[in-house]
Amino acid sequence: MLIATSGTSHPLGADIVAVLVGAVLVASVLVSALETVVLPRNSFTRISRVTFAVANRVLVHDGRNRARSAHRRGLYAPVALVTLPLVWMISVIVGFGFIFWGVDSGSWQHSFEISGSSVTTLGFSAPTGSARTWITFVEAVIGLGLVALLISYLPTIYSAHHDREKGIRTLRPFAGTPASGVDLLVNLNRFHGLDNADLWRTASAWLLELDQTHCSFPALCYFPESDDAQSWVASVGSLLDAGALLLSAADIDLSGHDHSVLHQGPMVVLANGVPTIIEIGRAAGLPVGPPVPLVQLIPDAAGDVPEISITRDEYLAALDALGGIVTVPEAQRQDAWVRFAVVRSAYDEALRGLAGLTLATPARWTTDRPATVARPRLLTNRPIAVDWTVRVIPTSSGHPPAT
Repeated sequence: MLIATSGTSHPLGADIVAVLVGAVLVASVLVSALETVVLPRNSFTRISRVTFAVANRVLVHDGRNRARSAHRRGLYAPVALVTLPLVWMISVIVGFGFIFWGVDSGSWQHSFEISGSSVTTLGFSAPTGSARTWITFVEAVIGLGLVALLISYLPTIYSAHHDREKGIRTLRPFAGTPASGVDLLVNLNRFHGLDNADLWRTASAWLLELDQTHCSFPALCYFPESDDAQSWVASVGSLLDAGALLLSAADIDLSGHDHSVLHQGPMVVLANGVPTIIEIGRAAGLPVGPPVPLVQLIPDAAGDVPEISITRDEYLAALDALGGIVTVPEAQRQDAWVRFAVVRSAYDEALRGLAGLTLATPARWTTDRPATVARPRLLTNRPIAVDWTVRVIPTSSGHPPAT
């Protein structure tokens, strides 16, 4: 049975289905745009997830030419980010095309012509009738709104990326290239900055900024650094490892009577940095658990040693390298190792997962032992598949791999 109006024939009920499909598609775009730009959540929206997953499959490949493959990987996040507003606009055109067809604006071609003309405000194809005219006004307003969101979105992403780079460059003279927690402590001690509260507060503030920006906009995780040898994941890891090393080498009094300046800075960095790296990993889709409060990560040495990617021999070698900074008698080294392993276990998986996700340059104890992270999910919001098998990649700084 057919319904004939305005010179066209629609199957019974097809016009209603078309309007509903179009409305759902347009609503999905509006929700995606609002949750991405106005009220960002700690995850990808469905449309942005599909966009980034497709871009990943197009651009990220391990080819024979490593330089060319690395260049394509560097383009992955910026290309996907610029493509996302285009996907929004095309989806709106298609959605309103269904709506115009459903309210009997002629053929499919004419319906999409009206939709494209409306969303771009070009006005080359005008609708007839008051109802279709009002729909045109609504689509034009939505199109202008998406353009306005894009104008505000891109500078926000650029500013967040710029702030991340500034933090990396601030740490570089102390943490080295590539960044290392051991090198950070050695250099801070050399410049008499180990007990500099301002430096640790600056580092803690940078970590909090990363938490805000990279959880709200998970796409930032994929943005490459301006210097290939400097990874933001390694920089964060060097701060956390430096704090964990200092805390493991000393008995921390949690009763409130310990006023050691040497420990206050690292404890603040760990208190802010551990949740930061975990929440960023969760926002990016990694299968990691929620963060644990720092007070639960400084136990006595009576418990079992959790499994981490750092070996005991590596830890003891680090203590030897820090002999002029921390002193741990031989009889207490096992206790110190347990304390370090407990603290490190809180962020070990998140750190290694992000190292595998970003394919960063190997850095000691952080990005030199990345987890193998699968491609982003295309249609579901399930966590990304990860192989946590530890494999250590030699670093350019000459640090030996784990034994």
